[in-house]
Amino acid sequence: MLDLTATYLHLGEGPEVRAIPVTDDFWPTIDQRTELQRGRLITSFAHDADWTVWEMHPEGDEVIVVLSGSVTFHLDDGTATQRVAVAAPHCVVVPTGIWHTADVREPGQILVITWGEGTQHRARD
Repeated sequence: MLDLTATYLHLGEGPEVRAIPVTDDFWPTIDQRTELQRGRLITSFAHDADWTVWEMHPEGDEVIVVLSGSVTFHLDDGTATQRVAVAAPHCVVVPTGIWHTADVREPGQILVITWGEGTQHRARD
């Protein structure tokens, strides 16, 4: 049995699922983890504060499931920003190439299924 807050899962191009331990250096070094660029990464974490960055996945859609609590997602296609309020147990699919961030309305837990290749980040104003 795995705790998805301490061990993420990588669904690579082959049939295997790899468990990835989440250490203190996981997120600061994520861009250097070339083995995670292809396939999907499944993560889960508490959403108890607004996101401090925007992110965008140019090579694949992202699924964000609100397991508990509620979140307002901001989806920016470059011409307009759509706000999508999501409460547990619902999800949002962030399309390929859409910048997104989130504001927490009610703290809880989320599950994220991300296509990693080419992921970009920018500071949130």
